Amino acid sequence: MSDVSTSAATPPTGLTKTQLIALCAASAIPAVGMASFPVLLVGPAGYGSWLAALLTAVIGFALGRTVIVFARRYVVAGSLASYVAEVFGPWARAAVGGSLLLGYLGQLMSVQVLAAMYASSFLVSVGVDSAATPQAMIIMFLVAGIVPAVIAWRGLDASARVAVIFAAISVPLLLLISGASAWHTGLELGRQLSLEGTSLSGIIIGLGAAAAWLVSFESGATLAEETAEPTKAVPVAVMVVPVLVVGYFIVTVLQIPGLMQVNDQLAAGMSAPAALAVNAGLGETVGQVCDLLLAVGVFAALIGFTNYMSRIITAYAEDGMLPKILTRRSPKYRTPGLAILLSIGTATVALVVIAAVSAESLLTVYSAVATVIVYFWVLPYVLICVAAVVLLVREKMLTLGIVASAVIGIIGMLWPWINSLINPPPPPIDLMSYVGVVAVAVVGLAFYTGHRRNARKSYEASDHTGETVAGRFNE
Repeated sequence: MSDVSTSAATPPTGLTKTQLIALCAASAIPAVGMASFPVLLVGPAGYGSWLAALLTAVIGFALGRTVIVFARRYVVAGSLASYVAEVFGPWARAAVGGSLLLGYLGQLMSVQVLAAMYASSFLVSVGVDSAATPQAMIIMFLVAGIVPAVIAWRGLDASARVAVIFAAISVPLLLLISGASAWHTGLELGRQLSLEGTSLSGIIIGLGAAAAWLVSFESGATLAEETAEPTKAVPVAVMVVPVLVVGYFIVTVLQIPGLMQVNDQLAAGMSAPAALAVNAGLGETVGQVCDLLLAVGVFAALIGFTNYMSRIITAYAEDGMLPKILTRRSPKYRTPGLAILLSIGTATVALVVIAAVSAESLLTVYSAVATVIVYFWVLPYVLICVAAVVLLVREKMLTLGIVASAVIGIIGMLWPWINSLINPPPPPIDLMSYVGVVAVAVVGLAFYTGHRRNARKSYEASDHTGETVAGRFNE
């Protein structure tokens, strides 16, 4: 196993705490969160969107608290897979490893689609109608694959620096649009607090949509072995996304009245920031520029998730769950080149094939992938919550706060999946509830089998070597 406990000496090299936090914040693409989070909630929850946003933030902090139980004790490769293995053993590592690998692949695919959507929206708005053609989409997917791969290959320092720049340039304009919208419409706090026109079902559905912004919030833990003082840096980095969700909650309160007035524009395909900008009197140009900046900002997430996924691939290869060749690193930059290529390359090839065969299905594919990503993270989060309680019971350090956090985290992550079975969405998205379970079971079983096979080979090789040495000694 490639895990390293806190008792092992960790060299003070790699990312600093500030760099790790900055990369995690940039990877969460806060501008896109401000642009997409509120509109995802307004559809089902209406004036009750703020409550769904608040519940999402609470669940995020609860999950973060349970992850920190392990982040303060262990320096590991493989993030949640390695953490749960400390309590439940190899089967849990394989099961969670399969979930995470599928989840990160889905994240890369969905973020690449976002980049293409914002870029296409901007180009079409300025008169480049060909930007919506399959050929143009293929070019965008290739660019969205090559750029993050090159930056990730050059190292974590370069990744953190470029990702922060990409993410930061789009934030001020989103804040301006949100503020202008609130100034134009007023906050309508009376209607928001009264939950006018909303229902418990709508709030729960909104919570399920918002969960897409929580999953993978702990991704910075995958870089623990390449971070200086990881047991101090990783726990802080883990809480970055929950803190951002609090910001999204505030932005949701600001945007709700405006979003309730631009339903027709949204239905016509205009992006939410562009529609809010026009409604607030800022003009179409502001909305167009915002789409362009969001397209650039999305690359921050692509850089981050390319690094995250490549590190867990390397960790799983070292543990025998994937081919050993994937552990190879660049002699110059010490980055896992093959793992980086496999990560972003798989996502890019899949999207290029889809665009070439049936570009019309891209939106359906995006919706399906964005939905199943949440389900991929259900098992890891449920197990990490249970594992945190079990670990602290063993250490006789369990507190009521950890129990409450674990219960909130388990319910918060299980409910979107359970609700999808009770109130299934339209087809083919309704199938994702089952696709997620089957995919995790298949990949998890393959990982477990691969790990056991490699462990047996290693044992037999070492045993044979021992016999050979003994024989020579006797001679």
